[in-house]
Amino acid sequence: MKRALGTIGTIAALLVAAAGQGQVAFNKAQLRVVSEPDGAMVTCDGILQDATPLTLKDLEAGSHLLAIEKPGFSEVRKTISLQPGQKSALEVKLEPITGLVLIQSVPEGAEIEIAGAHKGKAPVLLTDLPLGRYRVKASANGYTTRETDFQVENRIPQQVKISLTSDSATLVVASTPAGASVTVNGLGKGTTPCSVDRLPSGDNRVVVSMKDYQPYQQDVKLQAGDEQKIDVTLKPMPSALSVMSTPPGARVFLNDKIRGQTPLVIDATEPGNYTVRAELEGYEPQSRAIEIGRAQTKVVDLTLVRNTGSLELVTDPPGAKVIVDGQDKGLTQAGAPDAPSQVMKVDLLPVGEHKLQLSKKGFYPVDRAFSVKTNAITGVREALKRKFVADTVVRLKSTPGDVVVGILSKKQPNGDVELETKSGIFRTIKAEDVQSVDPLAADEKK
Repeated sequence: MKRALGTIGTIAALLVAAAGQGQVAFNKAQLRVVSEPDGAMVTCDGILQDATPLTLKDLEAGSHLLAIEKPGFSEVRKTISLQPGQKSALEVKLEPITGLVLIQSVPEGAEIEIAGAHKGKAPVLLTDLPLGRYRVKASANGYTTRETDFQVENRIPQQVKISLTSDSATLVVASTPAGASVTVNGLGKGTTPCSVDRLPSGDNRVVVSMKDYQPYQQDVKLQAGDEQKIDVTLKPMPSALSVMSTPPGARVFLNDKIRGQTPLVIDATEPGNYTVRAELEGYEPQSRAIEIGRAQTKVVDLTLVRNTGSLELVTDPPGAKVIVDGQDKGLTQAGAPDAPSQVMKVDLLPVGEHKLQLSKKGFYPVDRAFSVKTNAITGVREALKRKFVADTVVRLKSTPGDVVVGILSKKQPNGDVELETKSGIFRTIKAEDVQSVDPLAADEKK
């Protein structure tokens, strides 16, 4: 009995000694908490303890709820069951919190770098960025590189959009009509409407051209990032109109506006519909409707049809003054001695009725009508009726004081005088009987 009591006393003494040496009490437990990384705060059963690594002593036997958390890492919660006197250890690896970041670029396809590391071409979805502040760089050929900052604070998805500015310019070209060829600085860039990008800063020579139209040219000053627009109305290439007529010399009217005489070339004629008319005296006017296209030379040949006739006139005696329709046509010319006049021809008389007037001193005037037919000759022969108006007095020697009055017809070289005393009655007075030959005074005329 004494031996048993001695044994119990020894055990108690050992327990007391162990407690004094830091050993867990018989009804308590101990937990060592280590985290990777360390420095995580530990909460046990809702009571904040300290940062890892740490040892939780004098824990009651049973279950305990542990929470290990560190900024930037996901919280770890663990339930630990401990037995009386148990010494246990808990090692926790903390997972860093990473963001969900979608990086986009305008235009798409920019190369994305973060902290010097290439992440691919936008759009890029990043799922492994720890919390923190980052600088992203976007670069694309033909655009100015751009950098911007963003913050990853949690796992909530976020979008970072980077708009790049072109390091060149864009030119938008339209034309009326559409479909014209566009060249910039001598290089073909397509047909209108079109957008020409990647143009250098400074002056750029733009040429817009299309068949049958005059080319348009302009120097456009551009700056990087510019977008300029050009809207061009092309002018049709000028056309030409060539007008000929048979016979030539006809007056040409274009849409009732006189433009000259045939043969005629009218340059710089705008495309469109026209009426060409040719007029020539003595011919029927001729007209024609035409259409002139762009850059076209149109030839119009008009054959004129005469609408006139002619007059052939003979007068007896010659020297008669001729007036046709009030217009002086001159004098009929003498033919053979003591014969009618030569033939006088009056051309280009319009078809129809006309008035002829003949006059000669000492003869009665003649007024008569005549008609003209197309391309026909109308012949007229007219004998003028002489007026009897005495103009001479012959004084006789043989019978002093006696006179002979009449119209002087002839005065012969030998001095004989032939005098028409009455219409158609002539008398010859010998030279030896003539005292004088004098003009008849006005008050002596009959």
